[in-house]
Amino acid sequence: MARAGAAGALTISLAMSLAGCAQMGGSAAPPPAVAAAPPPYMGLASGALGASLDEADRTAANKAESSALASGDRKTWRGDDGTYGYVAPGAANGDCRDFTHTVYINGRPQVGKGTACKADGGWKLKA
Repeated sequence: MARAGAAGALTISLAMSLAGCAQMGGSAAPPPAVAAAPPPYMGLASGALGASLDEADRTAANKAESSALASGDRKTWRGDDGTYGYVAPGAANGDCRDFTHTVYINGRPQVGKGTACKADGGWKLKA
């Protein structure tokens, strides 16, 4: 019995030690905050120009717009169903840039023009 009592005391002692460690861990500093990603760019393809595009094509078109605005270079995109287009950005004007987005649906071009400005770490289409 003495042996069982010693084992029980050891078990209780070990449990108390582990509980103390868990409490100490609770006072640790929180992990550093991660910078929020900019909101997704909602360009001309999210409006009338992209009304007949499916969601995947709209996403590809908006990514091309955002990339063209950031780089100042013409960007092309292609959808899964044969839809495609390109974005031709103009010169930067401060934090804004004019651009033309041409979308080909069934081989017929549809052209949209817009201006986007830098906002919240990304670009935002000017109304």
